[in-house]
Amino acid sequence: MIMLSVALAGLATFLIMPTVGGRKTLRRLAGAEPAPTSGGRSRRWLLLLPGCLAVLVIGFMIDGVRGAVYAAVLQLIVGLGLRLATGGGRRLRAGRAEAEIADACRALAAEVRTGKIPAAALAAAAADHPVLAEADRVQRLGGDVARSWRARALRPGHAGLLDLARGWDLCQATGAPLSAALDQIADNLVSDQTIRMMVAGELAAPRASGKLMAVLPLLGIGLGYLIGGDPVAFLWQEPVGWACLLVGSALAATGILWIDGLAARAEHG
Repeated sequence: MIMLSVALAGLATFLIMPTVGGRKTLRRLAGAEPAPTSGGRSRRWLLLLPGCLAVLVIGFMIDGVRGAVYAAVLQLIVGLGLRLATGGGRRLRAGRAEAEIADACRALAAEVRTGKIPAAALAAAAADHPVLAEADRVQRLGGDVARSWRARALRPGHAGLLDLARGWDLCQATGAPLSAALDQIADNLVSDQTIRMMVAGELAAPRASGKLMAVLPLLGIGLGYLIGGDPVAFLWQEPVGWACLLVGSALAATGILWIDGLAARAEHG
């Protein structure tokens, strides 16, 4: 049972640790320098795992095996809650960033159509669209605007800046009209965002099922009282109850993560 508690602590560490998978492909597409994600991920493991194990040890010192079991379950619940909460917030911020980049492209195209050179158009558009402010600062310092967009495209929801960087480079190299390219990029971004919103709507039901799985154990405890049992006393006092709590928590977390992972793959696909 102690080994299972340690395994749950490791799972809690994985849940709390921010994920970096999926960014490698974007880095390759952006032409950015590959970041040492594996080393950073290992360092996060080294920082978080001892903390989770320390909580297990404290629980064991307070109440023996039962304390360790409940410490592991508590860490699992906290880690799962943080994972789901941060995932939802990340999707919301990414959607806002996509819309902002599309609006910025249209504003930049409008400035170019008034007859301004690209540098002046970028400075004017950046005044009302913060997503362009960093590129404007780079331009004022004589840096590579497209490269700054490629670097920022690695952030969630900012992949549209990669298309903007390509269009900017192409127009600078060939002399093609920048406004037409920017309008096309904005149209593509809006179309992609519409598709993603439709997919997200279709995935709302599976994600709701995952959240329902999180509360089913509580409903099971209530049902146990309705049929005349005392499930809380069983889970607190009996070693078999501790084992049931550990295994049940691990299975419930696995099911929730499995559903959320399927939804995430469908959304990104």
